[in-house]
Amino acid sequence: MTQTEFADQTTPQTLRADAAPLGRAPNPPAAINSARKGRAWWSGQTPILPAAGATGAPMTIVIAIISALAALSLAAFVLIASASAKWTSDLAASMTVQIKGASQEEIAANTTAAVNVLETTAGVTEISVKSSSQAAKLLEPWLGANADSYLSVPALIEMRAAPSARENLAALRTRLSAIGDGVVLDDHGGWNTSLIRASRTGQLLAFTIFLLITGAACTIAAFAARAGLAANADVVSLLHLVGATDEFIANEVQRRFVLVGLKGAGLGLALALVMLFLASLSARSYGAGAYFLPVLDFDMSLIAPMAMMPVAISIATAMSARFTVLRTLRLKI
Repeated sequence: MTQTEFADQTTPQTLRADAAPLGRAPNPPAAINSARKGRAWWSGQTPILPAAGATGAPMTIVIAIISALAALSLAAFVLIASASAKWTSDLAASMTVQIKGASQEEIAANTTAAVNVLETTAGVTEISVKSSSQAAKLLEPWLGANADSYLSVPALIEMRAAPSARENLAALRTRLSAIGDGVVLDDHGGWNTSLIRASRTGQLLAFTIFLLITGAACTIAAFAARAGLAANADVVSLLHLVGATDEFIANEVQRRFVLVGLKGAGLGLALALVMLFLASLSARSYGAGAYFLPVLDFDMSLIAPMAMMPVAISIATAMSARFTVLRTLRLKI
């Protein structure tokens, strides 16, 4: 048997029909395009470029772990944002009046006068008074029982006000200070500012971690794509021989990484949701809300961004692999 007859028997007919003599044709052969259109890239049939281990199960596991970490950082971002919004809204709507005095009688009289002032102030919607004895009970874990018998524990007035009332805080402070030097209004402005600053710092940190994890996924995809090209160098040479362009090969690799990214990111998202659910159950069982700790709620504000995470990871890894393949093939020209 001659070499020509052996090549005729071993070379697929669909590739020989449109094969270029040598070198690269400007466009992929019609037979390869028709074969690619005839098989769905998600159907599980043997692709034109074999996986050769680069985009197999190990790559899927790595993407799953990275995606789980990305989902947790995204959940932290949402949790900090929702908890900060709740806390700041509560602080913005509430104010506290502290009444100090030399004796219990003076504190009681100033408390009554302060309540009268607040009741006649426009915009004040709710008033709650904690007398000196009630405030002393709050201090029992530190001062012991009956602390008000030997200490002048200040009384507290908690109130909720409309936004219009905050526009006239200077006038309200003047009216309260006229009652006595020990009557002080706290609008929680300092606490609110510090809380907003801390929440923004936490959100920035969580989002930065998410970007770093996504960048790590892109880097791993680039290395895997380069390793896949090296492992399938003979197949790539054959495709170039029959007229396939770099774009055609890059599209094949991109399709592979889209599938791997969706599988891995889906597994990672499921793992992250299980971890978040267990953490939420643990926090609720220990009464985290009673200690003003944020509790994770599985609502649309959390589900919507996390549901988009697998799509973002798969697109990022696929585009990283595509650019790596194109750059590698063009450097070898």
